[in-house]
Amino acid sequence: MKQTIFKLLAVIGFVFLGSTLLYAQKEPQHMSETKIRQLDRKLTLHEAKQREFNSKSEFERHRSYYRGKYPGQHTLGRYSRRSYYTDIYYYRIPPYYGRVFARGHRHPKRGWNLAYRYDRAAFYDRNGFYYGYFNRYGYFFEGVFYRYDRFYTYRDRVRGKGLFDRLFYPPANYRYYGFCR
Repeated sequence: MKQTIFKLLAVIGFVFLGSTLLYAQKEPQHMSETKIRQLDRKLTLHEAKQREFNSKSEFERHRSYYRGKYPGQHTLGRYSRRSYYTDIYYYRIPPYYGRVFARGHRHPKRGWNLAYRYDRAAFYDRNGFYYGYFNRYGYFFEGVFYRYDRFYTYRDRVRGKGLFDRLFYPPANYRYYGFCR
């Protein structure tokens, strides 16, 4: 009789301990202030490029010229004839391979706004374009740090607005913040 009671208490204890550990893991851990300051110092106004495209088609044309269909194609200078298995090949991402396509919304949600402002959360739009870290000078778009202009402002980026349409998008790791679709 004592063994069954002991086993029952042990099972209840393990279940309680497991549930508390699960709850502790689900709480969002925000980026530290020092990490945000370091990233802001690293990415300043001088390192931000001015955007030279206004539409998706212009961006695709610009990107396809510099990337090309095959590794080493359309690159400038002495690197134009590189072999197939060079280091540049491994950094290229084929279009629409492994991309995340998010559903857009007409209005932003307040929780997303907080996630973008305080955690600098990234998001993907419905075209699969990646919007990464940002600060008050500029934002990452497809691996390049651009400065804000009158068509895309700091407020748009904080709210999660896409660059080529008027919709707002959830953070890429929206489940981490406790949101569900």
